[in-house]
Amino acid sequence: MPDLRRILALAATCVALATALLGCASAPAYRFVDPAHEDSRYDGFLAYAAFADLAIEAAFERALCDRLFQAGHTCTPMLKAAPPTREQDAASRHAASQTSGAQASIVIELTDMDSVSRQVIGHGRAAYNVRVIDNAAQQVTAQFAFDNASGARQSVAKQADELARRIVSALKKESLLYQR
Repeated sequence: MPDLRRILALAATCVALATALLGCASAPAYRFVDPAHEDSRYDGFLAYAAFADLAIEAAFERALCDRLFQAGHTCTPMLKAAPPTREQDAASRHAASQTSGAQASIVIELTDMDSVSRQVIGHGRAAYNVRVIDNAAQQVTAQFAFDNASGARQSVAKQADELARRIVSALKKESLLYQR
C-alpha cells in the first residue's frame, strides 16, 4: 500500500509540473505596449502572416481570425484584403490596411533563424514576432515575441491555432481588445 501512495503522489507531482510548464509555454516571451497607446482598444483586425509560403500564410491568418471571431471580434485575413492574384508589396498591403475597415493590423513574422542569438540562445528553435499596428495612426502599439512551443512535431494548422490562441490571450492580458 505505501508503494501505491508513493506512485499516486509522484503522478500528482508530474501532472502539476506538466500543467505549470504548459502555462509557461502559453505566455509570450516578450511583450511591450507603447505607453502612448495603453488606452487603445480594438474590435476589428486585419491578420497578416508575413510568410513566403501562401499555404502557411493562409493557415496562420485563418487561425488568428477564427480565434478573434470566437472572442467576439471581426477579422479579415490579409490574403482576402490583398489577394495574391494581385501585386503583393508593402504598398498594396498598406492600402489594404487602410481600406479594410479594421482598426488594427496584426502582423506575424518569423524570427531570423540565422541570427547568432537565435542559434545559440534560442537553441535554433523557431519563434514569432507579432506586432499590433493601429491602422488610423499607422503606429505599432504593441509587440509580442513567442517561442514556437509545439515545434515542428505538429501540423501547420495546429501550430497556427496554438499561436493564434496565444496572441488572443496576450491581447486580452494587455487590455487591447474592446470589451463587450
